[in-house]
Amino acid sequence: MFAFVFLQPKVVEYCCQDTNESQTSYLKSKVHLKLKVDFKERGDSFTMASASDGVVPRQQRLFVAAIDFGTTYSGYAFSSKNDWEKEPLKIITNNWNSGTRNLLSTKAPTTLLLNPDKSLRSFGYDAETKYAEMIEDEEDFEDYYYFHCFKMLLHSNKRLRRDTEIKDATKKPLKAMHVFSQSIKFLRNDLFKSLKKMIADIQEDDIHYVLTVPAIWDDSAKQFMREAAVKAGISEKQLSIALEPETASIYCQHLQLTRQTDKGGASFLGVADTGTRFMVVDLGGGTTDITFHERCRGGKLKEIHRPMGGPWGGRNIDEAFFAFIEELFKKDVLGEFKKNHMDDYIEVEREFETKKRAFTSESGVVKMTFPLSFIDEAKKIWKTDSVDEIIKKSKYAGKVKTKSQKLHIPKDIFISLFLPTVDNIIAHIQKIIEDNAVSFDYILMVGGFAECDIVQKRFKDTFTDKKIIIPEEAGLAVLKGAVLYGHMPHIIESRVARHTYGIQSWPEFDARKHPVSKRVVIDGVPRCKDVFFKYVTIGQEITPGYKLSQVFQALKPDETTLECTIFASWEKDPKFITDESCFKLGTLTVPLPQQRTREALEIEETMVFGETELHISARDTINNRIYNDAFFNLLDK
Repeated sequence: MFAFVFLQPKVVEYCCQDTNESQTSYLKSKVHLKLKVDFKERGDSFTMASASDGVVPRQQRLFVAAIDFGTTYSGYAFSSKNDWEKEPLKIITNNWNSGTRNLLSTKAPTTLLLNPDKSLRSFGYDAETKYAEMIEDEEDFEDYYYFHCFKMLLHSNKRLRRDTEIKDATKKPLKAMHVFSQSIKFLRNDLFKSLKKMIADIQEDDIHYVLTVPAIWDDSAKQFMREAAVKAGISEKQLSIALEPETASIYCQHLQLTRQTDKGGASFLGVADTGTRFMVVDLGGGTTDITFHERCRGGKLKEIHRPMGGPWGGRNIDEAFFAFIEELFKKDVLGEFKKNHMDDYIEVEREFETKKRAFTSESGVVKMTFPLSFIDEAKKIWKTDSVDEIIKKSKYAGKVKTKSQKLHIPKDIFISLFLPTVDNIIAHIQKIIEDNAVSFDYILMVGGFAECDIVQKRFKDTFTDKKIIIPEEAGLAVLKGAVLYGHMPHIIESRVARHTYGIQSWPEFDARKHPVSKRVVIDGVPRCKDVFFKYVTIGQEITPGYKLSQVFQALKPDETTLECTIFASWEKDPKFITDESCFKLGTLTVPLPQQRTREALEIEETMVFGETELHISARDTINNRIYNDAFFNLLDK
């Protein structure tokens, strides 16, 4: 591995350590490293050597297309450069029809069906229907791969790698990268077909793509999504990663004056002057993303607190509903029903989705139709001819009733399905406000779950001192805002660092501040190993394009690469990379020329902070050569 040794402030000696020998055994080859910081707002002319050489400036592309890859639902939207200049909110979305019960949606379920050879079969409602038909027709459905609501893997997996696997409905493993890339591929192809209908001679080079991700995702998950999108056929030169609450906030800034009003009748645009601070709560299917923004001059936005949130969303309500059904009829009933009647199970999911969307605090008893196949399974397992007799043996006896193949669920029980999730979200927000003393006047509620009347009422009842803003089409705020972000990549004036970032260093040992356990001797000099040398501090306000450069000097002509491991921490001032709060983020690798002179080679590696992703570039300081194959690897830890 590679280590760093302090020689003097901002000058580091770079050594190669042989991990098979003792801690004090090092190779003689050394590389000097210098640090420099450059504050510069990134313009279209600034390019990352790893991806952006030859990028067509975004304003020259005819269309911006956004893909919102959600936990439960996904969709796409687009607008032309001309339409955006004339009417920013003229954004086209797709309509997806489930094919049953007239459930029409601007997004499709994040459900993927792959053929036995792992090629794409179908996606969305079509994938659900085809898979159910396979089971019903007793086809060899187990040879196919069926994935449903799998995005949360990227949030919950703390050791995400390129070869991370995910299991399908029948527990068959498959690489998650393939599952995600095939899903994005379907959305990208369908999007292109929609554009092709409008402009027959449109080319791929005419489109800039924006892919949304939760702001609370870590850097490795963002890189995972970028690589999945590239594997799906989207050129890296035409791809931006956008943060979901940011794009939603951008969308809310551009609402027409007549569309969104608060209780006093004034539009948000009318009251959100320069300096206005607001919290954005993005309530999606799998996660809740919370960010704080301040409106700046020229309509730009400044992030004033690092993103926070958790795994709470509309999907939790679905899980609560089926847990309720299990309590009513036993887990075995639901299990056998799903196993033997997948088509009817999917129909129940869609039925609940319809009821969930329509339910309000003013609603009465919720009446849900259940298939005869479910009732038959329940009677068979319970060995009874009466469904009412089954319910009488549950804790809901006398409350839940059945009539004409319908389950009658009282209002208070239906509301109880929502409360644990909503209460977790509310409590989390209250803790953020209490711990960080962030001042703001408005709460913007966006995301599909924000359209839920129960969620809205709980927010209004809890945050009585704040003005709650819920835009029309709250469920499309992220998607449409992503299109706007694609046209205005510099609208975010500054962001807040999510972690403290740094590298490992080896300064001279100081008994007054260094523990004896960290003392090593290198070339006769006592040094302290594992010291965290900080680049950026958590909570630090960073302008997009904040650059930090490292100049390496390769002294051995046979060295093939220069590498530097980057670490991150949840603390402001970590002492050692071995602290509990620290973790390895990734490795910067610069391949060196195979043939070069004996003169020492100086390579400047530049890290760029303040964007939605961490970027790097590398160049030879002597001849200014750019290393296009320099790579910041976050997925092979």
